[in-house]
Amino acid sequence: MRRRTVARLAGLVAACATLLLARSAGAAEPPAVLKAKVTRVNDGDSIEVDTEQGHARVRMSAIDTPEYDQPYGAQSSAALKALLPVGSDVELEIVTQDQFKRMVAVVWRVAEPRINVNETMLRQGHAWAYRRFMKDAKFCDLEQEARSKKLGLWAQPVSDWVYPPEWRFLKNGEIRVLPVPYEETRERCVAVLNLAGAATYTPPN
Repeated sequence: MRRRTVARLAGLVAACATLLLARSAGAAEPPAVLKAKVTRVNDGDSIEVDTEQGHARVRMSAIDTPEYDQPYGAQSSAALKALLPVGSDVELEIVTQDQFKRMVAVVWRVAEPRINVNETMLRQGHAWAYRRFMKDAKFCDLEQEARSKKLGLWAQPVSDWVYPPEWRFLKNGEIRVLPVPYEETRERCVAVLNLAGAATYTPPN
């Protein structure tokens, strides 16, 4: 059993490597995708799936959702569970692998209406654009669209608008206090595109 499990995991790693190589080659064809079935929704931006090659953990690319212990964390998780009930068929457009050995991917829901789940979470106000890792300012646009309509987390008091990496920095002791009130704009989002989360604000003295 252990040997079969190791073999399946090796096959999954090989499949991911092949997809990443195809993306880096810059081929004109649409990027290949990995078909999977959702087995668990862990929080607002990560899921677990089964593929032909084995079980895998997936981190959704370009978005970041509130942690469970911060404002709107539970609601964000519930929103993703509503979009992707256990058993949902998905297609994963692999972007990379993160430090926790998770596949980082664009997640497409196969069932009609077919949707880009990453962008839908942003558009409905359940997620932030992940400034450090996103590659396109369109995610700032989607975030701003939801904020202007006061959807999801943006309907909460401004003091509850805490960029998730900064919440994690606070919990880890990397910063001592969060700015209050916390405000965000599209311009600030674009300005820190591809920068570390801590650069999205100047911590108070």
